[in-house]
Amino acid sequence: MKKIFKGLLIVTSLLVVFLIGGMLLPENLHIERSIVIHAPAAKVYPYLSDFRLFNQWSPWAKIDPDIKFQYEGAERGLDAIVHWQSEHDRVGKGSQKIILATQDKEIKTILAIDGMGKAYSGFNLTDEQGSTKLVWSFDVGFGYNIPGRVMGLVMEDELGVFYERGLNNLKQILEGEGS
Repeated sequence: MKKIFKGLLIVTSLLVVFLIGGMLLPENLHIERSIVIHAPAAKVYPYLSDFRLFNQWSPWAKIDPDIKFQYEGAERGLDAIVHWQSEHDRVGKGSQKIILATQDKEIKTILAIDGMGKAYSGFNLTDEQGSTKLVWSFDVGFGYNIPGRVMGLVMEDELGVFYERGLNNLKQILEGEGS
């Protein structure tokens, strides 16, 4: 009986340490990456506001050539929606909807990713003497979700790599068109 009580005390202590430690981790995660594309914002913006064009440079669309897309709502811009489904674990299943679209300036989307919940992504475009500085951001709140907060520690680097890859893909497409 003494050994059982001692075992329960150890397990309970570890659980308390995990919970307290988890609550000390950041509640929100913000990731952003940027690039300068030698093209005007009017040429960059369509690749952000139209999910059919977005998938030409998206790093996830390149991971799984068999990914399935379904589009609904507006064709582009505000209220455009894409649903995706992939057997590849890095792509998964989810949807994305444009919730704010300011021509040649900004796009905001809400993401619903299976197993993760909701997050927000955005693009800000700034003119830089005929070129466009493009900032791609991602925001998610974990609330009291301790496993989510722990996952947030590795998401910064992993998602950041995908964002950099996507921005470089877009840069190659746009600058390759002879902007």
